[in-house]
Amino acid sequence: MRAYQNVWIHICAVALLQLGGGILGIAAPLGLEALGLDSAAIGIIAALFSAGFMAGAWIAPQAILTFGNIRVFASASAILAASALAMYLAPTWMAWSGLRFVQGLAFAWMFASLESWLSAATQPASRGGVMGLYHVVAKAALLSGPFLIITARPLSAEPYIWVAVFAALALVPVCLTLSAEPPRHGRRAMGPVQMLKLAPAALSGVFFAGVINSGVLALLPVFAREVGGAGSASQLAALAMAAAWFGGLITQWPAGRLSDRIDRRTVIAGMGLVSGLAALALGIGFGVSEPALQIVLICVWGAGSLSFYGVAVAHGIDRAAPEEISPLMSGLLFIWAAGSVVGPPLAGASMVLGFGPNGLFLFATVLTSVLVLTMLVRRAVREGVPDQQQADWELARPTSLAGVDFDPRTDVERVVVLGED
Repeated sequence: MRAYQNVWIHICAVALLQLGGGILGIAAPLGLEALGLDSAAIGIIAALFSAGFMAGAWIAPQAILTFGNIRVFASASAILAASALAMYLAPTWMAWSGLRFVQGLAFAWMFASLESWLSAATQPASRGGVMGLYHVVAKAALLSGPFLIITARPLSAEPYIWVAVFAALALVPVCLTLSAEPPRHGRRAMGPVQMLKLAPAALSGVFFAGVINSGVLALLPVFAREVGGAGSASQLAALAMAAAWFGGLITQWPAGRLSDRIDRRTVIAGMGLVSGLAALALGIGFGVSEPALQIVLICVWGAGSLSFYGVAVAHGIDRAAPEEISPLMSGLLFIWAAGSVVGPPLAGASMVLGFGPNGLFLFATVLTSVLVLTMLVRRAVREGVPDQQQADWELARPTSLAGVDFDPRTDVERVVVLGED
């Protein structure tokens, strides 16, 4: 219990941040649609958020080295609150484009600060349990946030005030803590070519996770509004997003544990097959007249697609030497971030090229099919890691750069510095 007492402030802070993040995930696409943008343009602006996150993750370690965790977190939280309010004050697509980029950067800085701090505050023996609690709380908050604005109009003040409130409240536990900040260190990340040679299936898995999941989640509120039944746009979007995240939450642990017993690439292919079949049913319009069935299919899609990122990371770790784990995980995170920049524009374009809202899941079907085929080909051309050499799977999801060091298979706490290849 003492291990959890040392980190409760970080867990409270991330819960507040994810409540705000869940609200923005609904309000931003619906607001842009209300401003008259089509799905392709909404996808491009969603990619700007991912690009901001990627840029923030790149510079966050150096910012933490220079200013320290508390100052970086506080400044980023203030930026998030101000940018959320500015979305209401300046409801234009040009302003929102810049603001979403800034918000992506702010989220990366806040997660980087929290996760490097969390890593230093946790002993190696308890990291697995602490990390599991951290990510479960984060996902539950992300799932819950949209329900706070379930009756709000997309361009009303309510969603953006709520985001600012949660960003401000997240400052309280972090700024008032007596816990010491972590030591400041640096380490290089692993480059794409090296990762491709070491574990191509891991690189492919995290890239497809970025492309498919960010693309679908960025446009899911628009899909829900256009094909849903009775109810407000915010209500339909909240239900759809909650269904997707709930599916991913309930299958992540079973999928990971199964991957400890059989080839992880087989598990990734299996999860891809599950999500691909659900996406195909949604893409061809199966059950469009039945909103309840739509929600069930979205939940099944989330169960498959939002669960394989951690398995792909674990496969990469299986192939890596102990000293390669930290730089490999930071490199994989940036591959995921690159995919998350590409995904939303492709998903948006698929919804306006004659396919309508169902094009979102046709996009997911095609890319998931490529993922499944890639995993099966890699399994055929290269033998799996022997069971005795496999590291135990641990709950993992992409959040920020600093999280790459919060892995229970490493016993050195350090912040990763990139750009030194």
